[in-house]
Amino acid sequence: MRWKDPMMSLTDEEIKELAEEDRKFDNWLKQVKKICNYPYASHDRRKRREKLKDIINKISNPITLNRIYDTIIEEKIRNRDTTIAIILQDIQEFFEQELGVNVKKEPKTVGEEMISSVPEEEQREEEQEGKLIGRVAPTLTTPTTPTEFTFWLKDDENIHLEIGNIVTAHNQDVQVIGIVTDIQAVSDVQEVVGSFYGHAFGRPEVEMPTRIPVIVSAKVEVVHRSDGRMEPIRGTWPVTFASASEIRKAYGARIEEEVLAGFTYDDRREPVPVVVDARYVVGYEAAHINISGASGVATKTSYALFLLYGLLAYNEKHNGKIAAIAFNVKEADLMFIDDLPEWENLEELKNHPRWGLTISLWRQARENYGVDPIRWAKEKKFRFFAPRHFKDPQGGPLSQRKDDVESFYYSLKSLIEVGVGALYALFDPDDLDEKAVALIASMADEARSGDLTFDELMNRLRNAMRSDQGRGEWFNFGGSTHHRATANKILNRLQHALENQLKGIVTKSERSDNPIPLEELRPGQLWVIDITQLSEKGQRLIFQTVVRTVFRKLEERKTAEMTGRWEDGNLQEFPKHVVIFVDELNKFVPAGREFSVLKKDIVEIAARGRSVGLSLLGAQQLASKVDEEVLANTSTFAVGRSHPVEIHKAPYGWLAEGLKQKATILDKGWMLLWHTLYNRPVLVHFPLPLHHLKRELERTKR
Repeated sequence: MRWKDPMMSLTDEEIKELAEEDRKFDNWLKQVKKICNYPYASHDRRKRREKLKDIINKISNPITLNRIYDTIIEEKIRNRDTTIAIILQDIQEFFEQELGVNVKKEPKTVGEEMISSVPEEEQREEEQEGKLIGRVAPTLTTPTTPTEFTFWLKDDENIHLEIGNIVTAHNQDVQVIGIVTDIQAVSDVQEVVGSFYGHAFGRPEVEMPTRIPVIVSAKVEVVHRSDGRMEPIRGTWPVTFASASEIRKAYGARIEEEVLAGFTYDDRREPVPVVVDARYVVGYEAAHINISGASGVATKTSYALFLLYGLLAYNEKHNGKIAAIAFNVKEADLMFIDDLPEWENLEELKNHPRWGLTISLWRQARENYGVDPIRWAKEKKFRFFAPRHFKDPQGGPLSQRKDDVESFYYSLKSLIEVGVGALYALFDPDDLDEKAVALIASMADEARSGDLTFDELMNRLRNAMRSDQGRGEWFNFGGSTHHRATANKILNRLQHALENQLKGIVTKSERSDNPIPLEELRPGQLWVIDITQLSEKGQRLIFQTVVRTVFRKLEERKTAEMTGRWEDGNLQEFPKHVVIFVDELNKFVPAGREFSVLKKDIVEIAARGRSVGLSLLGAQQLASKVDEEVLANTSTFAVGRSHPVEIHKAPYGWLAEGLKQKATILDKGWMLLWHTLYNRPVLVHFPLPLHHLKRELERTKR
């Protein structure tokens, strides 16, 4: 019935689906509204079914979804009973969300008063008086400052103000735009006991003889002042919800190279693009993005993918020479980003109550910013890699994706070419004291000079220990002196890692290999590297190997560009900027003061990355578990739904207290975003990824 034309007549069987127990409406009440698993749940569901049945019985033939929906709305308008109103609201949501009946657009405002659909700013000015929602209140207890002000809200329960809304205070010449960070409502009743007595000594069904005014006030942190002055508001200026142009001014005034980062909503409840500056995301001015939030509800990977698409669109529009590499760390989500619907199919659903908003946001992203992953997938801009399966004699991939995926594995020679730091990733952090690091460096020198495999290198180390018996516990290897206990520990750890934790991706006895061909990366491409099924050590090895290799290539490219000496012809084709996305960043650069050679290079790359054009797009559940030097070099932060304990830690100091509370209840598809060119954070909405959308649409049609 979900896809039934709402103007077509319903059959008797379809009416039963709406009104009978254990049918469509009843099951929706259980699964979506959660009216189940408590003593009176069946009674509550029956009340809703009976109300819907009563509405249907009032309608003469033909009975259609539209006619039922219209009757629901009419009853809501006439009804004054709160209990019935709640029941009608549940029925209305079922028709809108589950059955796809078009939502009737009620008059809206910045407070639910009528707004004309005419978009011109001139009309907005003419209607300004009708759109006022309050006035600034500079008082002894709520002084205005250059960075914040407080205003009271109009006494109208149809005006809905929330933390994260963007408002504008203005006089004839100046607009001060800010984000709401706190809201409270008070009356002049001193204590709860006064309210208790006023309602006939605690009878809630009795109304007070005189309506007590409730004053709602909101604190606003200033984002932008149109005259550029750093001074407080000097008067009871009127306040409205911010228009689209005001929002764009507030968050985009200093941004020159626009990259789409999501949408917020203006006074007409229309989406307004929020952008970040490419110069401060991929370099050279600044770099790095960090996304945090609870697993499963913060949609970190989905938002990271949306940002990557925005960067690829910027690259295409401005010839920015940007490419991206994404590590698929959990599940197999990113490995299927090329399984997308057609734009034509999405257009058919643009008015659907559940998917319409997501589709309209994608359409706006495509039309205004050139974000078009559907076309990119057809143009083979996406490329997929996975480790070689250690049980597959044909060298197939260790991945849930089997088609159009390239397998990779590394030999000792390839790892040494990346740098001795790549060998450190073969060991656990606790194994790498100063003596172990010195021995591994000697092993790298020995392997490099002799073009050895791992087996040959380990045998050469054992032979050196046997042949140098005269020095007791010490022996010479690679031109340096080492302790036998250190060598035995390193040999045991290396043997275990190669035969178990790194089996398949690192060869023990082969010289030939098939590393990820990073020299083939080109601007406009997005590569996905699947490390889901590797051990933590294997994930760390591949991540650090790729990051080090890309960093070295970018350094070489920039040097060649500055000197004009392009000795390697392929280097000119390599991107100028590369964004590397990885989830669970805390695995690779954990917080803590302990020295770790495993994270030292990545921390240094984070500090120097912007200068060569390398940007890390990191995500994790807990930003407090990521090395603070990486966070300190990050220009853009995004926070999804977060745990109350985590959100009050130091890495979230850029959020006001009210926004921290907001972060604990954010829905999927919403992020609090701060960028180095913003004065204050902004609440952004982003669409469901298109490959997810295709799966959802296919599921609903079954």
